[in-house]
Amino acid sequence: MAIISFQALSDLPTKACPVKRSDHLKKLSWEHHDALKFARRIQRGMGNGTPEERIARYVIFIVETLLQPHFELEEVSLIKRLPPAAAEDVAVTRVIDDHREFNRLVTAIEGGGGELRPLLESLVDLLKRHVKWEEQRFFPYCEQVLCDTDLELIRGELDQGHLPGEVPWDDPFWG
Repeated sequence: MAIISFQALSDLPTKACPVKRSDHLKKLSWEHHDALKFARRIQRGMGNGTPEERIARYVIFIVETLLQPHFELEEVSLIKRLPPAAAEDVAVTRVIDDHREFNRLVTAIEGGGGELRPLLESLVDLLKRHVKWEEQRFFPYCEQVLCDTDLELIRGELDQGHLPGEVPWDDPFWG
């Protein structure tokens, strides 16, 4: 199997346009849509004067309930199946680095020490950049590198591990 370098994919469009995602990875893209909705809610809360502590409670809940399981699914279902040389490509290493940065930010938010607003803003910014990177670079890379058999196995795991887009939250501060 030939390994496609990220450089080979560098000519992919970066402007906002609908992405045709393979059926194998569609559920991860749906979860990305939900993650962007989560980011908008945080922004609305910061814009409407909601105390950062209220927003932080929501962030911690969503990260634990939806984002962390999503990251684990990506790492276990996709990244672990990549050939070793492909797993070292920047298309992949940036995803892992972003996941670590999310964990660092959430730990700082949970700690509650210091200014929450810059941490929340950093989390929103990282979330948007991360989703864009995965949709435009990481997923196309995986679709090129992984064989059909692996993609079918991944689809099955995603079907089982897919997370609901909405989870109940009793304090909708974004409204």
